[in-house]
Amino acid sequence: MCRMLKFLLGFWCILMLTGDCARGEQSPAFNFARTLWRVSDGLPEDTVQALAESSSGLLWVGTTGGLASFDGSQIRVFGRGRQALTANSIFALAAAPDGSLWLGTEGGGLLHVRGESVTVFSVQQGLTDLFVRSVIIDHLGRVWAGTDDGLFVIENDTVRRVDGTSALPSLSVHSVMEDHEHRIWAGGSRLVALSPEGQPTTYTLPGAYSNNRVKKILQTADGTVWVGTVGGLQRLTHGFFSPVPQLHATVRTLLQASDGTLWVGTIGDGLWLYEAGRFTRAVHPGLFPSDTVLCLLEDAQHQIWVGSQAGLVRLSKTVVTLIRLPEGGDADFETISGDQHGNIWVAAQNLYLVHDGRANRLIYPQLGHNHVRNVFRARNGDLWFGTDGSGAYRLRQGPAGSTMLHYSAPDVLTNNFIRGMIEARNGDLWIATDEGVTRIADTGAQRFTEADGLAFFSTRSLLQDHTGGIWIGTDRGLSLWQNGRFQHNRAVDDLATEKVWAILEDRLGTLWFGTRDHGLFRYHNGALERFTTEQGLPSNSIYQILQDRAGTFWLTGPNTIASIPAAQMEALSATSEQSLSVMIYPMPFGGDDAQMYGGRQPAGYLAPDDSVWFATTRGAAHIMSASLPAAPVPLASLASVEEDGRSVRLTQSMQVPSHVARLSFTFSAISLSSQVGIRFRYKLENFDKDWVAAASDRLASYTNLPAGKYRFRVIAYDRSLPAQTSEAFIDIIKEPYFYQTWWFYALLVLALAGIVFTIYELRVRRIRMRFADVLAERNRLAREMHDTVIQGCTGISALLEAIASTPGEATTPELLNYARQQARTTIDEAREAVWNMRHERENDVDLVQSIDGISQQTTREYGTHITFSHPMDQLTVGASAAHEILMTAREAIYNSVQHSGTNKVAVELMLRGELVNLSIVDQGCGITQPTAVAQQNGHFGLLGMRERVQRLGGQLHLTSEPGRGTRVHLTVRRTARRSARRQQEAALQDHTQQQSQQQSQQQSQEPLGKDL
Repeated sequence: MCRMLKFLLGFWCILMLTGDCARGEQSPAFNFARTLWRVSDGLPEDTVQALAESSSGLLWVGTTGGLASFDGSQIRVFGRGRQALTANSIFALAAAPDGSLWLGTEGGGLLHVRGESVTVFSVQQGLTDLFVRSVIIDHLGRVWAGTDDGLFVIENDTVRRVDGTSALPSLSVHSVMEDHEHRIWAGGSRLVALSPEGQPTTYTLPGAYSNNRVKKILQTADGTVWVGTVGGLQRLTHGFFSPVPQLHATVRTLLQASDGTLWVGTIGDGLWLYEAGRFTRAVHPGLFPSDTVLCLLEDAQHQIWVGSQAGLVRLSKTVVTLIRLPEGGDADFETISGDQHGNIWVAAQNLYLVHDGRANRLIYPQLGHNHVRNVFRARNGDLWFGTDGSGAYRLRQGPAGSTMLHYSAPDVLTNNFIRGMIEARNGDLWIATDEGVTRIADTGAQRFTEADGLAFFSTRSLLQDHTGGIWIGTDRGLSLWQNGRFQHNRAVDDLATEKVWAILEDRLGTLWFGTRDHGLFRYHNGALERFTTEQGLPSNSIYQILQDRAGTFWLTGPNTIASIPAAQMEALSATSEQSLSVMIYPMPFGGDDAQMYGGRQPAGYLAPDDSVWFATTRGAAHIMSASLPAAPVPLASLASVEEDGRSVRLTQSMQVPSHVARLSFTFSAISLSSQVGIRFRYKLENFDKDWVAAASDRLASYTNLPAGKYRFRVIAYDRSLPAQTSEAFIDIIKEPYFYQTWWFYALLVLALAGIVFTIYELRVRRIRMRFADVLAERNRLAREMHDTVIQGCTGISALLEAIASTPGEATTPELLNYARQQARTTIDEAREAVWNMRHERENDVDLVQSIDGISQQTTREYGTHITFSHPMDQLTVGASAAHEILMTAREAIYNSVQHSGTNKVAVELMLRGELVNLSIVDQGCGITQPTAVAQQNGHFGLLGMRERVQRLGGQLHLTSEPGRGTRVHLTVRRTARRSARRQQEAALQDHTQQQSQQQSQQQSQEPLGKDL
């Protein structure tokens, strides 16, 4: 009976072990960071069936609902605004070296996408079936397509069917592969390999036919051919295929990663890994959104992309290992520390010891149920525990065993809530609490509070520097204890308001102070400098600062672990434009939402093996090696350009209309790695003087750009390698408004020249007009003098000669009276002429009466009979016009009386409508040149008459023949007025005529009468 029980027990154990082996082993650590994309993130549909990486670094994603491209930041669906696809469900993708893309569709045939154009290969081009399940490009550039009915090869856009011959019967093909020997494998309804010469070899798979339909073919680096089937996974060994016993689900996709690991995607059984001869299943809860894995891809950055039935997953290798605590993390506090023996303690209410990648809880009965905040190993081997409200405990090892000592407030400590502990070089232990600091020495304990000179009661960090000074960081300032008292220096004074949560003295003796809100401070040789995210720090909140033996600086913030090379930190300058090379360490799956702890020390620990440990809300983060692969240089690209909010087509150069007020550029970087560390700088040449650091929206906008030529440049770089950059640019020509064009400026110059010339001409004309005015006034004075003073004096002279020639006669008194009357008249006329020079006459004048008076006076003076005929009793005209008419009439009458030798003169005044006609006719000797205007011997009678009539806008006609008399006829308007301009023009014309007449007079052979 016992033997039977032993046998059954052994058999049961064997069954259990066999079952475990059959299911595979679970990987103990899955050090991959995971990112998930779904429809809510931009995918056309959640089911991802095909993946391909283009030569430019873009990831192409084929889903059941369409094709999309992904640059690492944004998903863009193909076909929106471009040529649509013939079918939305994409079975297969193949990226060509020329940047084009081949698509196998579900019912839409084979598609070739070049840029925005799509070429369709369907029945018309030679396909016999439009369900294209697999597409590859061989080493010769030929495209192989497997369909539900046939295997096809496309060369130079010509489709040729390969199967359906006597040597190779018709196939249903779901997978096509080219092996190392350039044989083409095709699997579906059967498994066939074609030699480079086209000779087929058919392989038989063991097992039932229904389970052996081929879904995927892959050859690994060691030459092994793996075949995924409906019933599992098979591999070619010694010319025969054999099934892998661990896998029994449908294998849909296979991938060998660059590290040699074989990835196996199944339908309904998740993802399996094969490495070091063992199969393990990735069973981490929530790692994949679905257990159906449809496609796998490793990109150029060695990231694994998983297309599943419920989304797209990216798996990125990380050097961070997350060790979870048995009771879970996310406590109020957590610290991590260790000793020279390699012990690692994690204090998170409970106390844990990390060993072989596991956190094991430690229980010390002497601590009771107190929550442990931190652990510290003294140089003498004593173990100190800081608690949350119960003070400090000291575990001392002695010959008789261990003893636990308790230190609490108010006897020893200032407060029972411990925040940190350090041991000074003289063996004193300094304990930071919520309300002050305590120093425990062999001679006793000493407490320090604000009353003793401490900067602030809430202490956060402790450090002893190489000079022996104890630095104490608080929530409001920094304190330095040295030489038995608190000291002041530049660092203490300048950080008086800062929350100092971390302190480090580096290998050069420089002090670094990490603050909660305002970045990192460096204190060296009495100078204090501040550094923030502007210099490249991942955060302005510094929780912990460490420096390993290689000199690398380690910093933590609220949600980051970062390292910075020592050379860069030591050469760091607040004024430098060069950014720090900051390496950010992503957390593995399950810890991607982890937050760092700070404010209680130690928040990080440097182990003797040079690995670093940090306390997080998801457990202890352990970084064994900082040798992450170098981050790829992100490829800068312009995503879009908008003019006043309207998207325009991207080209190498573009014309921007003059009316566009706002020009916006959206840029991105093509990098399939996490883009958290990617930064951008941009510059618009001929506008921006310096490079501009881009904001998180990756947008640059410009308003009211002047017309001209510009180049928009954007530089992308990863902050871990700021010196390695890529650039994208676009040339822009902002068209000018019409008033900004060269021809407008030319017209403007011409217009200005015309205006200047016009102003000059007007100026010259005004000067000429002023000169004409002066000349006209001069001529008018001459006429007035001639017609008044000179004529009057002439009359007086004639009377005086008559008196002289008849001395003693009875007529002498009468002649004297006439002479006196003529003198008075001449004086009155002279005065009137002077008055007219200063005043314009306002009253109208009766021409009938005035001409009659002139006729009677002339008769009395000269005795010549003058007859005056007029059909009207009265004819009034304006004073100025009357004056000119009367002076002209008197001059004509006087000329007839004095020079013609006649004894009879006829004067006639007529009014025909608005025209005043005046005629003076004599029967005298006449004039030899009646059309000339004589100024012989200084007499200007006829010239003055003509000028007066012209001033009124009238006409003067003089007709004469020798021996037959002279007739003077003038015609003027009754309402004649002279405008200033016409007067000036007339004066200028008179001056010209006067010069011509003077020349004519000088050339004349026959002299005129002396008074003409």
